Amino acid sequence: MDALQGSEAKGEEIVAGMNLMGYDAMALGPKELALGATVLQQWIAEAQFAVLSANAVWRETGDLVGQPYLILDLGGQRVGIIGLTRQPGEKLADVEVLDLDETLSKVVPEVARQAETVVLLTNLPFEDAQGLARTVPGLDLVVAALPGQLPDRAMRIAETGALVVVADQPSEGHTGRRVGRLQATLESDGSLSGESWISVPMGPEFADDPEMATLLQQYP
Repeated sequence: MDALQGSEAKGEEIVAGMNLMGYDAMALGPKELALGATVLQQWIAEAQFAVLSANAVWRETGDLVGQPYLILDLGGQRVGIIGLTRQPGEKLADVEVLDLDETLSKVVPEVARQAETVVLLTNLPFEDAQGLARTVPGLDLVVAALPGQLPDRAMRIAETGALVVVADQPSEGHTGRRVGRLQATLESDGSLSGESWISVPMGPEFADDPEMATLLQQYP
């Protein structure tokens, strides 16, 4: 979700850190796509997690830039995670971002046939993410992003029962100054219940992880 923006060296550092933390997946954002094919393909190759976007395609070939979705087995339950990229503010040289609604109308049913729970990772604003959760059937959880939006709870959409939360609250030059933490029970039918969400500030009271500190010493 615009996590890999910055210089090529900075992106390498971020991917290495995400590998160490054991990420399962991330969704591509416009700022990553704007860096161009060479740098982006290098980062995707280095990632030990799924780099997702169901609607970002290379202009030259029409092929998807990343994976459209990932199916995880969590305690015997299959969870499908879809990546969706918001429209960029300007035309990108190497990548085209396809229509969000048309993309979801195709990919959500495909994922729902393979998984009991469907999660959408997107860098859309919180309000836009709620709109998708209201109008797109089959979504159980939508994880939004972008600064300037910090709800005080997980939003349960009355029309569909989907949950909508915010992943983190970045500030200029920093990602993850506040990190959203969702706790919910995954029911046998794939639905989520008993949800609670809090925004955790990442302050000095959190000690540096020794492995991460050692890794970051490799990057000036």
